[in-house]
Amino acid sequence: MAEIKMTRRRFIKHSVAGALATAPLSLVGGCAARLDLKEEMDRLDQNPATRSKNASYIDAYDFDGCIECGECLHGCIYKNLTEDEAIANIKKMREGDVKVCEDMLDQCVLCYNCDYRCPVGARPSALMLERLRDRRNREGDVPESLKYAINGMESKDWHRNLFRDLYTDHSREEEKILEAWAEPKDCGDGDLLWCSCASRIFPYDIEHSQALSGLQKFGGRSDCCGLAAFRSGLFDVARFLTNNLIERLSQCRFKRLVVLCGSCQDMFQFALPEYYGQEFPFEVISAYQYLDEQIQQGKLSIQRQVPAEESKNSCVCHSCFGYKFGKDYLATIKRLHEAVGYEWAELEHSGENNACCGMGGFYREGNLGGIRDAKKIRKKDIKTSEKENFVAYCYGCYITTQLPFLSSGGTSHFLMEKLLWALGDEIRYPLGGILGRSMNFSSFVHMWTIGPSALF
Repeated sequence: MAEIKMTRRRFIKHSVAGALATAPLSLVGGCAARLDLKEEMDRLDQNPATRSKNASYIDAYDFDGCIECGECLHGCIYKNLTEDEAIANIKKMREGDVKVCEDMLDQCVLCYNCDYRCPVGARPSALMLERLRDRRNREGDVPESLKYAINGMESKDWHRNLFRDLYTDHSREEEKILEAWAEPKDCGDGDLLWCSCASRIFPYDIEHSQALSGLQKFGGRSDCCGLAAFRSGLFDVARFLTNNLIERLSQCRFKRLVVLCGSCQDMFQFALPEYYGQEFPFEVISAYQYLDEQIQQGKLSIQRQVPAEESKNSCVCHSCFGYKFGKDYLATIKRLHEAVGYEWAELEHSGENNACCGMGGFYREGNLGGIRDAKKIRKKDIKTSEKENFVAYCYGCYITTQLPFLSSGGTSHFLMEKLLWALGDEIRYPLGGILGRSMNFSSFVHMWTIGPSALF
């Protein structure tokens, strides 16, 4: 087989007409043919006629289409603005008025819900992200706590990193699993499981899962989708991380990319196409959708359900991307939620008006106080629901419940773990043990160093 070279633009164009369904990314002699993506990106960035679609968030905002009605701000459950105040503020935000932009950012959790309210589809969240980027530029540097939470930036001298610290606590067996995951995979016309930064914290159960045994796993320690940077107003950092990831994925061969993390799915399906003009020659689906397919096809079956005392009085905690992924995705979550044995109920603020778990506040502020403030409505909803068990299908939503000083009450459960267990897997290292995994020397030193940024 002759070695194939593919430019970044051809890599994008191959997504048209589902080319990969018959011609997956090619491997040569057991090793992938490189796509020279970085070289092509550098060339495109120097040529205004062929550069990437957007240079910043603002390019994804329909500036001319916006009718300045203020609905995006008026209906926000975090801003509590009158109609007149909302109209005045959206006008000022469009003009770049620093004071108004700062006030609006201080009340924003970057949840995308404003996009659903916009009657003309102008995508006002892009305007909000652009003003967050302006704030970062005014501050002159990225908060150390934000740097710490974003993986894959060691080549840019971001030496302290939460995920690398968590990975240092791995056993030798877990280290070997991550070493194997980092290698390019040839899946032929099959599916590849993308193992995100969060899923690498406890790799043992994913590697040994019988329910996921039909998937090869891929994801090195520093591979990152870039969503945390993207939602933190760090447009160029996110582009750097996704360019690196594209180059890594181009070394593999597969038909569909199955993702364990909703943030990664959000980045692949929405942020990259809408903000960076990037499409892919493969389909992206959630691991929940994959497992649901396997169940529907009779390849997997539910073998056990949660005890009655756990299933009763249960409620789903929707993520910020749940509604965005559409009705079919939410139907899958509901079907699996009930298959595991949980009763189905939703909090007061769900759907297109979903309340934030708190992570949006961290992306905005870069400190733990931002999480506390952003999750106030979610916390109130949980209290008034009078439910005892709360099931999250997002890593971020679940992890925020594991911080003792930010607990919303009740008992939290992670749907992916419960689903794998219900399908017959034994969960040896539950995600709830993340605090224990962080209790190592490297984490202590780095958290002490970034303490002022993370707390204040």
